[in-house]
Amino acid sequence: MYLDVHSHTQHSTSDTLVIRNQYPLTADTSEPFSVGIHPWFLNDFEVQWNALIPLAQHFNCWAIGECGFDKNVTSPLSLQQEIFLRHIELAESLELPLIIHCVKAYAEVIQLRKRTHSQQLWILHGFRKNLKVAQELIAHGIAISFGTPLLYSHQLQEVFKKIPSEYRFFESDDSIQPLVIKQVEQAGLI
Repeated sequence: MYLDVHSHTQHSTSDTLVIRNQYPLTADTSEPFSVGIHPWFLNDFEVQWNALIPLAQHFNCWAIGECGFDKNVTSPLSLQQEIFLRHIELAESLELPLIIHCVKAYAEVIQLRKRTHSQQLWILHGFRKNLKVAQELIAHGIAISFGTPLLYSHQLQEVFKKIPSEYRFFESDDSIQPLVIKQVEQAGLI
């Protein structure tokens, strides 16, 4: 059985359990899901947060997020941090993993990991950086998830091979392709 830790498009199959990313105001709870406030969509975040709380307690909620930081959006980093901290606290209280969106803010994610002393699994999704960044994340107990870029990026393949398997996850994210792990196996990376 395969695990797809983050998908916007795929559904579970006989050989793959998919955790579908859901947004608080439009969530479908009929299959395993994660729920969070994406840093791109912070308008009316209080309304979203109030909708998120009961969803996070649903039996099909397997993770909190996608949440985190994105320095390419206009939302102030301070607001992104405030909302991310709420997600961290919620994940801790419900003992659920945290799915993290991170664009140009790896230092901020690591700093919050150290500051909060979180005990839950953090998975940084859509990893596309180098081995040095991967090792820094792992040194702070943050796992990373790989999507379809792993199939064609030699740099990502080297990162993948050199990090401990317990810190590696797979995702389909917004790809129309199903989980990349099948192709990774076929390519001989695992």
